[in-house]
Amino acid sequence: AVFNTLNGDSNVAFFREYTNAGLNAKDMPVVSVSIAEEEVGGIGAQNIEGQLTAWNYYQTVDSPQNASFVEAYKAKYGANKPTSDPMEAAYTSVYLWKNTVEKAESFEVDDVIEAADGVTFDAPEGTVTIDGDNHHITKTARIGEIRGDGLIYTVWESDGAIEPDPYLESYDWASGLSGN
Repeated sequence: AVFNTLNGDSNVAFFREYTNAGLNAKDMPVVSVSIAEEEVGGIGAQNIEGQLTAWNYYQTVDSPQNASFVEAYKAKYGANKPTSDPMEAAYTSVYLWKNTVEKAESFEVDDVIEAADGVTFDAPEGTVTIDGDNHHITKTARIGEIRGDGLIYTVWESDGAIEPDPYLESYDWASGLSGN
């Protein structure tokens, strides 16, 4: 497999040359970490059908919150405009901020920071929760497959939201990476 960390238009050239070299998803799958539904259209679904992605959200996530999110988004921006992980993350962030401000009963930064721990939001991707120690959120990990309709469908997901570990503190192999 190829682990793809390319961003933006570089993916168009990469997958064009990948296909020109006679490679395909069945024989040499590519797992991309920056291709969402929006990029599929630019690359061409026919050029990446069957390839895999790693994100926390896909338009096809099956939840009532996501159904409402997708419906409202398409009503405003057009039926042919897909949602994506970056869009959902921005949407979720605004509601997490709102919920944190309401818990703090204040707009003061220090008050909001102090109130952040444990704040949740039932996001389109699933319930997310702020970790007060590191200010990151729990998220469900997903692997998706790009299909011919240009959408990405979950083929694997974690059993639930994963606790954030932005400093790799829970990994023995990372113990000397910070220089401490």
